[in-house]
Amino acid sequence: MKKWWISCAAAVILVCCGIAGCSGEKDQTQQQEDVKPLVIGENGYGSLYENLPDSDVSYSDEEIDKITEGISEWAQSTLLYDSSLDQSKKELIDTGLYESIVSEEDLEKVKSDRQSFYADNAEVVIHQAETAVASATVTRYDNKDLGKVRCETRIYGTRNGETFTRSYQLSLVINYNEGITAVYEIGKIEWE
Repeated sequence: MKKWWISCAAAVILVCCGIAGCSGEKDQTQQQEDVKPLVIGENGYGSLYENLPDSDVSYSDEEIDKITEGISEWAQSTLLYDSSLDQSKKELIDTGLYESIVSEEDLEKVKSDRQSFYADNAEVVIHQAETAVASATVTRYDNKDLGKVRCETRIYGTRNGETFTRSYQLSLVINYNEGITAVYEIGKIEWE
């Protein structure tokens, strides 16, 4: 009989410990940020653009100026580039650009446009890129501050000696930290 009481007491203690342990786990889970998992696409990677929570918290004017400058620098060396670059650099730039485009349809359009723009060893010289930011909001994802930016970027240059202006409408996911802007993904891209 004594063994039976000891067994019952041990069982009650284990149940109480289990309940107390589970309740602490809920508190920890509630304290962690809710992170929507990345949806893995056909390319084998997830899209931040489609999974970032919406935000109405805008970057400051000073930060937007730096972001604008960073996007212009990125565009001038990535969206279009000088044909004088060696082949390995061109391939590296192309790969980076293609991997950052979220939409399969946009990706195919960009690839096709690049092939025709640089066809027949076209001599392309990029002179300048200018960006106008329509909106730039900061949001949190997986305990990191990331930005959603909608902007227009114009690239000026010459192709086979003739001047051109290319205007891009972009929706981007960026990382902005201490004055440095890094473009992570291109959610939408259109140009004329």
